[in-house]
Amino acid sequence: MLTGPSVQVLDDLLDDALRDELIETMSWMPMYFLNRKERYGSHDLDVHWYYPIAVSDDGDRADVEPQLAELDDNLQCITRCWNLIKASYPHPLRLYDCLLSANAFGTEGGVHRDIGAAAARPRHHTVLVYCNARWDIAWAGETLVFDDDHEVIAAVRPKPGRVMKIAGDPLHVGRSVSRTCPSDRRVLVFKFWALPVD
Repeated sequence: MLTGPSVQVLDDLLDDALRDELIETMSWMPMYFLNRKERYGSHDLDVHWYYPIAVSDDGDRADVEPQLAELDDNLQCITRCWNLIKASYPHPLRLYDCLLSANAFGTEGGVHRDIGAAAARPRHHTVLVYCNARWDIAWAGETLVFDDDHEVIAAVRPKPGRVMKIAGDPLHVGRSVSRTCPSDRRVLVFKFWALPVD
């Protein structure tokens, strides 16, 4: 795996029991089809499958962590996962978005940043938790991170329960799975801000 200065990969943040519960839970969650052309004015083929878990109309100004605590009991593994992620940072955080993303063959993500304001990017963080019970190297679906010259600085392949931390909101993309992949690539996504320490 290739990781650059803005990426950290943790394969042991989740214990086996939480990893298995999270993967099982994510496997049965329904997915919604989002045509980003209609919503964001992008191109015709910019499509995406997702399930919003904790979101707000206030976008990146929101604090959606209280929504996690209110999830049904059978979804509390998401809250426990967030608590472990939060504890792995040395500073306070404000969660503004939590969603499940899915890419099947032919629906790869587009290269993007999660926020538009360049001045705010140093405080921005995204964490991906790969939620497939099994992943074969032939199935592709890697997450790539790019520098300002559009060179790959990180390449991380899916692995059950793997946690990928991305700091500073660099350009990134979830690549398409291969045509031999028998399922979608499911990723639990947390987007949040680092807050100043009092």
